[in-house]
Amino acid sequence: MSKAQVSIPPAKMENHPDYAAYQRAKQGKDHNAALRAAANLIETYPGNSVALQLAAASFYDINKPQDAADFVQWSVAYNSYDNVSSFYGFIFSVFANRPQEVQQYVRTMQNVGKAAADMQRDYQSMSGYLNSLANYPDLSTTVQKAKGYLANYNEEGVKRAKAAYENLASTLGASYDGIANNETAAQTLADWVKAEEAVKQGLISRMMYVEALVNIAKISETVNFEFGQKLEPYLEKIVFDQTNYNLASRYRAYERLARVQSAMKRWDKVEASSNLILSDLSGKLPSTATLAKAYFYLVMAKTESRNYKDAAALADSYASQLPKLKSPEYIAEAYYVILRAYAFNKEIDKARAMAQRAENFLKTPGIEQMNYVSYVKNGLSSIANLVDNETVASTGNAYNDGVQLMEQKKYAESAIQFEKARAEEVAILDKMDPLEQRGYLDKFQRINGFLAGAYYETKQFDKIYDVIESNRAYALLNDKRSDKKQLSLKELQTVLGEGEAYLSFIDVSKGTTYEGTYLMCLVTKNNVVVKYNRSAGAFSDLLTSQKAQLIELEKEQAKMEFRKENLDYLNGAKARVTNTFAKGEFKLITQYLRKHMEAKVVEGKYVFYQKENLPDLLNRFYHTFISGLDVELFTVDKLTISPEGLIGTIPFDALTDDNGQYLAERFEIGYIPNAAMLHTLRTQPKRTYAMNVLGFGGATYDLHSAQKAPLASLGDLEKLRYRVREDLKNNKPLDYAFATFQSDEPMSYLEGGRKEVAVIQEIVPKTDTRMDAMMTENELKRMSVAGELAKYRAVHLSSHASVHPYVFDLSSIAMTVKSSPVNGEDGMLVVGELEKLNLPVDFVMLSACQTALGVESPGDGIKGLNQALLNAGANSTLTSLWSVSDSGTMLLTIHLYNRVFNGNMSTSAAITDVKRSFIKGEFEGHTHPYFWAPFIYTGY
Repeated sequence: MSKAQVSIPPAKMENHPDYAAYQRAKQGKDHNAALRAAANLIETYPGNSVALQLAAASFYDINKPQDAADFVQWSVAYNSYDNVSSFYGFIFSVFANRPQEVQQYVRTMQNVGKAAADMQRDYQSMSGYLNSLANYPDLSTTVQKAKGYLANYNEEGVKRAKAAYENLASTLGASYDGIANNETAAQTLADWVKAEEAVKQGLISRMMYVEALVNIAKISETVNFEFGQKLEPYLEKIVFDQTNYNLASRYRAYERLARVQSAMKRWDKVEASSNLILSDLSGKLPSTATLAKAYFYLVMAKTESRNYKDAAALADSYASQLPKLKSPEYIAEAYYVILRAYAFNKEIDKARAMAQRAENFLKTPGIEQMNYVSYVKNGLSSIANLVDNETVASTGNAYNDGVQLMEQKKYAESAIQFEKARAEEVAILDKMDPLEQRGYLDKFQRINGFLAGAYYETKQFDKIYDVIESNRAYALLNDKRSDKKQLSLKELQTVLGEGEAYLSFIDVSKGTTYEGTYLMCLVTKNNVVVKYNRSAGAFSDLLTSQKAQLIELEKEQAKMEFRKENLDYLNGAKARVTNTFAKGEFKLITQYLRKHMEAKVVEGKYVFYQKENLPDLLNRFYHTFISGLDVELFTVDKLTISPEGLIGTIPFDALTDDNGQYLAERFEIGYIPNAAMLHTLRTQPKRTYAMNVLGFGGATYDLHSAQKAPLASLGDLEKLRYRVREDLKNNKPLDYAFATFQSDEPMSYLEGGRKEVAVIQEIVPKTDTRMDAMMTENELKRMSVAGELAKYRAVHLSSHASVHPYVFDLSSIAMTVKSSPVNGEDGMLVVGELEKLNLPVDFVMLSACQTALGVESPGDGIKGLNQALLNAGANSTLTSLWSVSDSGTMLLTIHLYNRVFNGNMSTSAAITDVKRSFIKGEFEGHTHPYFWAPFIYTGY
């Protein structure tokens, strides 16, 4: 865009040349010219109610009532106080045959209130208009309804004006001083919440109700950000409520919501709300500026989440809208996020071309006096080093300066900057409650990753353990289970036994254009060793030789995850850094391993994918994560692993060394979220249990009969996620959500699962069961509330289970499922319900498929069913990384419980011993890792 295409508009729209052009065209009855002038004003002054009103009037003049009704809706949404817009809303909506909207405008006018004479004049004008439509039979129904809405107009107006004053005066009339005061702000919000009842009764229009909330959100952004954060769930509720609020009002709420969520760094939420709004805006745009604002937040969210490929693709679409934008502020915003998206995705030519356009924009006369010019300058500044690889002067931002120094290999200086950035972030985090912290942890982990790398390069190895553990210090899991936020090295070594090692990881490639590079910290009772893993070094040739298979797998994963395929490096369009994974490739390799580990049953026989290649693949992972530590591990026989991110999906037991020996043969392997929890579990008082095992099995599964939620777009998916989240808060059944994703057949009955529980009851004394009709969500929750679960040392749950691929909150264990909820329970024990159980037992086994999987969550590693069980109070768990076989699970269950309860072995030792029996061939036909390696023991 050249500088000639934009100019600084007058502060007042009435002084703009297009406003005068509109007036001239209106007087000359050149309605198309008037419409063009109005459209330009809408683009130049986004969100200006009068500009939208002018466009609506022009559409009415050219006999396009539906468009007129659409635009006036946006006009009123941006200024519900203005009776003129609502008056025209009444007129245009009647002519468009939209009676429900007619009623909204009548109520909005009454809410505003006027002198009795003015009210009477409005009434006469609207009644006169209705009478003028007597010759329009197609409008007769709407006209009659409108006349009903006008009945007792003055009297109803007094009542509604009073209701608006009594309920919304404090929010509509909120002052900066008032919102700056926490007590006044809290009362203002309470008044607004209370007003919802009047809204439901029809006494207050929803457009005015939304405007009141947006008003205090706007003020709080300036004077009381902490209070503004409290408004986030209320704004979100409106944005996702497509039933009760029109698109224009929801968009107004979205503008404020996205600002709040961006400030909170809740990029996942920014992405969700932006996707929904973009989906709903399709075909209903009042202006390009409206679309641009949603693009602004979505591209920013994708970039900040380091989803650079998708961010750059969206930036292409955003850039295509630039020539249509007329607001300099919106153009400045666009340059900021587009420049960053291109630069971080290493699209250098595009970044340079866009930078040139941005530089031209900065030559616009008067632009330097505008606040929004900082957007463009920040965009240009942030990409300079990435694009031109020049030395950039200190910015004063410790994190940014640390990154630049790191790229220049000035590691000592970068360590100082990252230490400063980390201290700044900790000061922010310590003032927040755990839920508020979630949005800040991604950056916190990036800082720690860079800091650990800088320490390694400067040989400050003794500091790396503390950095790794601080990376987990704000996990929700820690807040629930550990008596220490972070465990010192000395404290960890006191609880480690002889021959035992604790192995933790930290991702040092976060925030960069490659991934999969970790620092590994091995702690024994008397020593600490830190090593780099070899990133993609062990897989370099595989990325070429298995390219076709990996591309096919990436296509499958992208489709499942509702994202674009990441093939640039695999197909050679871009060159990766030597011996590193490009973005997304480390996850792809872990999925590739999983594909080799799983099996399909064909004609009664197990069939494995590329069975002959599995030993080589397992050895490659061994060389990546273990071989560099072999000397230190020589005297170790018990290895406790604290994984980070995707490392939590790797079955370390099955990795094979150069002698073909599985790690499960060399070590007793367990997992733990962090050292603090290991210390807590090992030092807590030992409990005794009245009973040994409580087993659940034999559930039956019907199809859910609830109506499916719509799922035709990404917007529908975001709405469903929100609805599920809200219903969980209110303890409502989720049968409609499960119905949405269910197949034509119900889940299969698990005869093998029932037998597991029956066999446990036979071989383990003091065992209770809840079988068949007793295996219900209601019964498990009843026992939890009554404190009955605390009697048992172990709980065994045998059923279907899964981590939901689209809506994480639907990740669940299936209990008995009926076609409709029973006593408010849908039969699916979802992850949010699972972690609320009172489950202070020593051990829980989930005998189901893929129960150790989950989603990556900053601070929590892999968040899923396993973590939920630990949150609920379990000391240890056994979960699975992939679909398990009935026969393998039965063998493991029988021999595990026999060793623990009849052989007096520790759970961890017993699991290792059983796995070794599989490997030795003691269970005929079950030596393949598919049968034994998916089972992951987490605990002490």
